[in-house]
Amino acid sequence: MSVEAQEQQQFLVADDTLDMSSDCEAPRPSKWRGRLAAASAAAVLVATGTALVVLAVRRPTAGLSAGGGATTAAVVVLAELGPVTKLPWDCSADGADCRTTQCCSNPGSQCYVKNKYWAACNATCSTGQLRGDKDGQAWSCAALGERAPPACSWEGENCAVSKCCRRSGFQCFAKDDNWASCSDDCSKLSGSDPMGHPWTCKVLGRSQGAHYVQPVIEAVPLAATSLFCFTVVTPQGVVAPGVKPGYEQELVGMMKEQGVGIFSCDAAEVYEGVRVAKGSWQSVVNTDIFVSIWQKVQADGIYSKHAWTVKVDADAVFLPDRLRTHLMSLRPPSATALYLQNIDFRFHFMGALEVLSSKAVDVFVASAHECAKHLGSNGGEDFFTMQCLDSMGVGHMTDYSLLDDKYTHGQGWNLYDVNPCSNPATVAFHPYKAVNSWQGCHKVALGAQKPEDFVGCQYRWERDACSLTSIHQHSGTDAAKATDGIIFRK
Repeated sequence: MSVEAQEQQQFLVADDTLDMSSDCEAPRPSKWRGRLAAASAAAVLVATGTALVVLAVRRPTAGLSAGGGATTAAVVVLAELGPVTKLPWDCSADGADCRTTQCCSNPGSQCYVKNKYWAACNATCSTGQLRGDKDGQAWSCAALGERAPPACSWEGENCAVSKCCRRSGFQCFAKDDNWASCSDDCSKLSGSDPMGHPWTCKVLGRSQGAHYVQPVIEAVPLAATSLFCFTVVTPQGVVAPGVKPGYEQELVGMMKEQGVGIFSCDAAEVYEGVRVAKGSWQSVVNTDIFVSIWQKVQADGIYSKHAWTVKVDADAVFLPDRLRTHLMSLRPPSATALYLQNIDFRFHFMGALEVLSSKAVDVFVASAHECAKHLGSNGGEDFFTMQCLDSMGVGHMTDYSLLDDKYTHGQGWNLYDVNPCSNPATVAFHPYKAVNSWQGCHKVALGAQKPEDFVGCQYRWERDACSLTSIHQHSGTDAAKATDGIIFRK
């Protein structure tokens, strides 16, 4: 195998998907292993520039339906399709032409060949002419690629067939020969049995895990870096003590006027949120609100014209040009459903900056109600979004330098402190809930000012930007005077 082909195969045959929920659990191979292997075979053709695609398929033995039974080897020359660059999770829907993808997106479906000009995904296939076919041509029903695995199960569903669970950290525990269910602890299942029947608690399988998307190599198209960015503003929303009501509208108005933040993306939109029951310094209970916002994003359709959709909190100092640079460094594959893990804290995904590919948006919106049914909707929207995307098989890439969030800093941080904004690698800084502190952070991020140019936080006046390490004070005693906190202006 050539060096180029080996590199291509290394990209396509990614690490086995592991469930890291327990130190004593054995690694569980990814359900995409078969598809990845098939894709890596196609990669040899890509690396050598071959345009004629020759595929090994499984042909049903005469007299058997293509839905199962014995198979014999066969080779079908489909056509000159050009380089194969489709990734294994970018498969075809039922009824769609699957000659190029060689896989199906619907669980349990198989790509069946009619002839060299057509193949389609379906659960079963019968050789011969099918009713409704206008061309009158027979189907060979050769099976192209691997059958899509059954969907992993949610808790409460019978996982005896799928033998895997959608949620990370869960396992499929058997009750008997006919029933099994997903849980993070079998004692919860046996203890809740209404009839008191014992469970064997045999582990049939583990979670599907989270899928890490490998960077592409030079031979495979990169995702574009065009950005559709949006934020959500809640008129007179609940605020924490000491924060001015209506601050989100002031921040967004300033950003729009100056063309900064989301308004320096390729396209931007502001959506109106709904006031929630209560708020705190931590995330509010807002999952239902943000599901409806994502539905509006999809309905507007602007996102579909761009490679990436970025949800940014109004109080986040966001630098789109830096995000574009990070995306080029990450080398994400094009036309792939994926999201970016953004911070090295807890579950590695915080809602101040959510970056999803356009395909990931489609998956999330289509699945949000199903996810809410099983995951609930009483927690933070960021954890819900990540869990839903993972459960639906959407992959992720990791860049912990995307977000600096003061909520992760531990005790002693200050809402108006601009010190974190001096990190030249960070894409977004959060939270900055006043216009002066937002602008102060932005100036430090761009190098227009240094943190030591600002008043010390212990000496700041109302709504000043400040620095926790500065010892500077205002020259005067009029604390009612409006200032931005900059003592030494460049």
